[in-house]
Amino acid sequence: MSDTQARSPRPPDLTRRTLTPFGYAVCIVVPIALAALGLTFLHFHYDKEQLVSGTKLPILTSDWKPGDAAEGTLVTGELVLADSKCLQLQGKEGGVVDLVWPADYEATVQRVGPTDQLKIYGPDRDIVARSTDTIQLGGAFADVGEYAGQPCAPTSGQVFLVQSEPKVVGAE
Repeated sequence: MSDTQARSPRPPDLTRRTLTPFGYAVCIVVPIALAALGLTFLHFHYDKEQLVSGTKLPILTSDWKPGDAAEGTLVTGELVLADSKCLQLQGKEGGVVDLVWPADYEATVQRVGPTDQLKIYGPDRDIVARSTDTIQLGGAFADVGEYAGQPCAPTSGQVFLVQSEPKVVGAE
């Protein structure tokens, strides 16, 4: 028999299972560097406009901004989409109020299953109210005046000038 055939195979060396200091450094530094690169990419490519989903609705807006003087009248109800595709507030008694939102507010409608979902976005593009919410708005009633003739403005009567952040007081 030859010398190579007479030797039995040796078991693998299982005693050295630790990493070298360089191996530990790589295991720590690489994931942190990848996370930092990913967060940097997201930071410079993030656009809040992408959060606004659905078809934009025409809404009446005023020049009022948070911090300006505000009236104290409160209205409560749910956002509804009128047949004219305009946003209104329906009170618990069934009355409907035409709203004039603060500056830089937006509204969208999106078909979700069998119903339309309405969303109101604040100046920071955060959702401040939805169609399933019961909301409370502070402000004042005013004659349609300067808003007459604009899309979604009533031809006569009054509108409610929203002079506060919508406050959700109930949700389905």
